[in-house]
Amino acid sequence: RAVSEATSKGKHTTQVRELFPLDVGGYVADTPGIRTLALWDTEPEELDAYFIEMRALVSDCKFSDCTHTHEPGCAVREAVARGEIAPERYNSYLRLRFEDDSEDYLED
Repeated sequence: RAVSEATSKGKHTTQVRELFPLDVGGYVADTPGIRTLALWDTEPEELDAYFIEMRALVSDCKFSDCTHTHEPGCAVREAVARGEIAPERYNSYLRLRFEDDSEDYLED
C-alpha cells in the first residue's frame, strides 16, 4: 500500500467506484477520492429506524423520545446488555446520532 510521506495517510490507488455485497447482508463501498460519507435529510432522532436490529425494539422503550443513551427502560440498551445487539453496531449508532459528542456515550 502506498503511504504519503507528507500526510502519513494512504494514497488513493483505486480509480473506479464499486459496491461489494457482503454474505451477511449489506455492502462495502470502494469510493476513490471520497474521504467522508455523511447522511443527509435524516434527523438524529430518526436514525434508530435505519438500524434493523434496533428498529423493532424502539416501540418497547419506556419513553417515545428515547435517545438510547441513558433513559431508564430503554429496550435498545437492554438488548445491548443481553448481547442481542453487537456493541460495535450500538457504537456506530451513537457515533452517527451524536457525531461530535459520541465519545461521551460509547460502550466498551
